[in-house]
Amino acid sequence: MANMEPAIRIRIGFCGYRDHCDGSNRLQIFDFTNSPENFKNSLSGVSASGGGDTPEDVLGGLDAAVSRMTWRNDIRVLLHIGDCPPHGRRFTYTDDNYPDGDPNGLTAEGVLGEMQSAKISYFFGEITGLTKTMISEFKNIIGEFNVFDFRSTPDTEGLVEKFFDATCSAINTAITLRE
Repeated sequence: MANMEPAIRIRIGFCGYRDHCDGSNRLQIFDFTNSPENFKNSLSGVSASGGGDTPEDVLGGLDAAVSRMTWRNDIRVLLHIGDCPPHGRRFTYTDDNYPDGDPNGLTAEGVLGEMQSAKISYFFGEITGLTKTMISEFKNIIGEFNVFDFRSTPDTEGLVEKFFDATCSAINTAITLRE
């Protein structure tokens, strides 16, 4: 980001989610900042932990990203990186403590509809094959979106590079769609 055109002001934020059984650690939100250093410092304390089954609180995380973060810029990009689907047989046939869906009553249609109403462009970074059905269901609801394949990246440095490339691509696509 340090090498970007100075006229382009990018704000970055983070909304991490775990699972319902993780209680107060279920969501971690770092609202948007103009400072890559502040963002990096915020993320340094984040770890992937918890969960009691395979699915995660994807819908709760996306809902929080849409409704609890301060989206101010005209170009709005949400790059969702995930390794597991939301709860519910609609998204997975793995071990699921909530096979009937989100225990808080959130639906993919509701959350993704709010995202579209807020004019947020959605992109997904696929870490495992467990999200294939989720991707298909989300596309049925909101139409096509880019999916970035992070599955074959064995090292952290390569993953960071792929993440940066995906982020730049997502921003460029969102800008192009707005023009």
